[in-house]
Amino acid sequence: MEAKDLQRQEEYTFTVPRAEGQKVYHLGARRFKMLAGAVLICTVCMAGALVYMGYNFYQFRQERANFLEYQAKKSELEAQLQSLLADNEKMLRDMSEITTLETKLRRALIRDTDSTKLGSDLGGTTGAAATNAGSTPRYLGQGGPADLGVKEMAAVLTAQNKNMAQQIDEKKTSMSELLSELEGRNNKRSVFPDLWPTKGGTVSSPYGGRSGPIGGGYDWHPGVDIAVDFGEPVYASAMGTVEVAGWNGGYGRYVRIDHGNGYETAYGHMSGIAVAPGQSVRKGEIIGFVGSSGYSTGPHVHFEVFVDGQNVDPMYMLKIGQRLNK
Repeated sequence: MEAKDLQRQEEYTFTVPRAEGQKVYHLGARRFKMLAGAVLICTVCMAGALVYMGYNFYQFRQERANFLEYQAKKSELEAQLQSLLADNEKMLRDMSEITTLETKLRRALIRDTDSTKLGSDLGGTTGAAATNAGSTPRYLGQGGPADLGVKEMAAVLTAQNKNMAQQIDEKKTSMSELLSELEGRNNKRSVFPDLWPTKGGTVSSPYGGRSGPIGGGYDWHPGVDIAVDFGEPVYASAMGTVEVAGWNGGYGRYVRIDHGNGYETAYGHMSGIAVAPGQSVRKGEIIGFVGSSGYSTGPHVHFEVFVDGQNVDPMYMLKIGQRLNK
């Protein structure tokens, strides 16, 4: 009895409520300990799994944040790269245009005078020396077929753009010097009123005595009338300063330009005026447009030339200019 009582004392009793009554289970201590150990192990494993899953989730969140940050930086670098590429292409176009214009200016200077003399006059920067200016390049570039990333390519383009910007500034300075030299050499020709003031046209009334265009009878014509289509540009016959720009009686819309050295020109009957008094104009610059304002029978421009305040035949000045330019 005592052994059985001891064995019973080492049992655990569990009562489970059921619909038909209570169900009593007896579980030995050994089995209970094994079951408890198994439950403990399962609990520990589940806790470990939860911790592992939580850590992985944290790592995922962190990696996702890093990936989003990388994507944002990559997009920013790509946008910067596109902007640098656009600047690079624009600078290349500007460099090409400036180089072409500089070449034309140098050729104009070479044609204007002896190339050797020109080179010495300008300190060896133009003329004959200019034709060999590219023999020793200032920028000794190097490169290769390396496959660059976005960041590295952006750095390369930044350096290239800085280099080209410096070269463009130098080209502009050189062109300014060339243009000043060319204008200085051509100044005497620029102020001589020998440029035909329109593109084409027909002399509808010459300089001197004529029959009045409206009332008939004798009339003195102090210039030449050049018949051209309405609205065609009127060009300054020489470089100078605008003295008068506005309505002037029978001349209609009228411009008068002082070219210095005693030369002046006047343009009348225009439909519109493109300059103002006191404005400096270059030879061949548009000063107005053909019209029929004032005392006029149709679209044309009245062109006068003055030497020391006296009217002269504009055709005579044009012929002189043609001989000078040969």
